[in-house]
Amino acid sequence: MGEPRTAAITRRQAVQAAGTAGAAYLLAPSLTGMLGDGTAIAASRCATLTPELTEGPYWVNTMLRRSDVRSNSRGGGRQAGVPLRLTINVVNSSNGCQPLDGVAVDIWHANANGLYSDESSQQSGGGTTGGNTSSADWLRGYQITGKDRGLNHKPVRGQVGFETIWPGWYSGRAIHIHVRVRTLSRSGATIAGYTTQIFFTDAANNRVLTGAPPYNTRSPQDDPTTNENDTILTSAAHATNVVAVKGSLKHGFVATFNIVLNNAEVDATGSLSRPTLGGAGGGPPVP
Repeated sequence: MGEPRTAAITRRQAVQAAGTAGAAYLLAPSLTGMLGDGTAIAASRCATLTPELTEGPYWVNTMLRRSDVRSNSRGGGRQAGVPLRLTINVVNSSNGCQPLDGVAVDIWHANANGLYSDESSQQSGGGTTGGNTSSADWLRGYQITGKDRGLNHKPVRGQVGFETIWPGWYSGRAIHIHVRVRTLSRSGATIAGYTTQIFFTDAANNRVLTGAPPYNTRSPQDDPTTNENDTILTSAAHATNVVAVKGSLKHGFVATFNIVLNNAEVDATGSLSRPTLGGAGGGPPVP
């Protein structure tokens, strides 16, 4: 059950395909950009936009503003799995790599059995057929950069954070987490939106899938689609969207993902919108 590629190539994809020469036209900072938490992004990396990747078939505008996405919003349904604390930084390459505040960052992904919540039917592979999960909303949620504290004691510029679990695999895709960056109007309507995906190394995935329940109770245990043969993960995205993790199976893992946009993509007039990758919709208001 793969996710189809978008047929039309976007300006962003054309820039990525052009490589370093194509990226040179961006307003890259001459100094190292600093994220709100003090983490530095080298100027050369800040000049490279994070590739946009398809939203896939399982986007649902749940309007759940929360950092802990492991359970249903109405209680119960806590998903079993290896804990994952995920930090996402959003920066503007055209503004000296400054943190981008005030945008909604959504995540959604499959549970340990390869199933998404809020879906009437799905096929995860590995002998597990998903039933109707439309009454559930686990492993979905959003935070506002610079306004919500995420995993911190107080908000951090350009940053959000989520408590979740390591995603499980399903047929046709390497393990991944979907991410959407949205500009919202005061009424909650989506003015603009950008989507991408987070991946982990094959070695890290195999470590989880074979070493911890409930992942290791599935057959096969290993993710049958690796990063190398995933049809969505491009070579450009491999360099920016495959994240390193720290931690253990016993205590869980931490990971940080950096999203680099530019002025044309953070303008609230709607230039973030990618009609071929999902239209605008309603959403929670930004206070």
